[in-house]
Amino acid sequence: MKAVSTVQASAVTKIIKLAAAAGVSPHSLGASLGWEPNSSIDADRRIPFAQLVSLYERAAVLTGDKAFGLHLGAQVDPSAFDILGYIAINSQTFGEALHRVARYHSLWTDGATIDVEPADGIVRVVYRYLDPEISECRQDAEMTLAAVVGLGRRVTQTELSPIEVRFQHTSPADTLEHARIFRAPIRFGMTSNEVHFASSILALPIVTADSSLAAVLTRYAEELLPKYPRRDLLVERVRSVLAAELNGGNPSLGNVTRKLGLSERQLQRKLREQDTSYHDLRDEMRRLLAMRYVKQADMALCEIAYLLGFSESSAFLRAFKRWTGTTPAEFRRSVRGTDPH
Repeated sequence: MKAVSTVQASAVTKIIKLAAAAGVSPHSLGASLGWEPNSSIDADRRIPFAQLVSLYERAAVLTGDKAFGLHLGAQVDPSAFDILGYIAINSQTFGEALHRVARYHSLWTDGATIDVEPADGIVRVVYRYLDPEISECRQDAEMTLAAVVGLGRRVTQTELSPIEVRFQHTSPADTLEHARIFRAPIRFGMTSNEVHFASSILALPIVTADSSLAAVLTRYAEELLPKYPRRDLLVERVRSVLAAELNGGNPSLGNVTRKLGLSERQLQRKLREQDTSYHDLRDEMRRLLAMRYVKQADMALCEIAYLLGFSESSAFLRAFKRWTGTTPAEFRRSVRGTDPH
């Protein structure tokens, strides 16, 4: 049985507060988690990460704010992220803060990762979901990237702006708030959620930095890491390669292993150790991408079948019915009537 990804229960607090400001009862939100708003939130308690992501989506619907996550991320206080936030604001530079957040992110949740990836004069801050069951995640993804940019501006007391912002979800009808908050080109329907900065921003000093406090917090975080370790990223790396290749490319086992720098035997063995396989992951990614593509009304079903590597449209239709219990056409009609985006 696979472990359930979790997040600190205190993560719900910032959602409850912003929703309450919009007139939404805390009980109506908490009910979706089976959580009573009058009960105290134990600092050590954790809840399923997928429930938190769903809570963001529900908050957007109940408040009528389709950019709920974006607005929350732009104004959130670092203390809302517990030790992760305090370590960030007491780091010496913005780059140091980003690297520490990446290292200790599993203390907050093991359902997603934040990675800092420098390349050719830019630095990519990449937010990746590790839980394959999470598909509706626009609000959480937008909150996270908006928080990275907003907190960066706050702690450096500069008006830093990204070079580019990328999201996995499709473009909402209205992107004016995205443009206002990020002040950068934004691309949707990408393979990952990420924000790109010029490498020079890494050296920006943090005005609130307290090196002594940062040292104490870092030691404490290191002590906690064995209890909340970062999950092995091999499965996520396989998913990323498959997501890219399931776009009219070559998602074969041989091609995937070449891109990962592993032999087929090595990959299969390592995946078995994590209770999965290449074929399971390929089927899983096909299912998730199929549901994402079918929601895009401008994509023909034959095009989707080709992108996902099906030799015939009929094979795709059978697979989709097996995955969802409905046909692509029926699924597309249902989401048109309920999609809050």
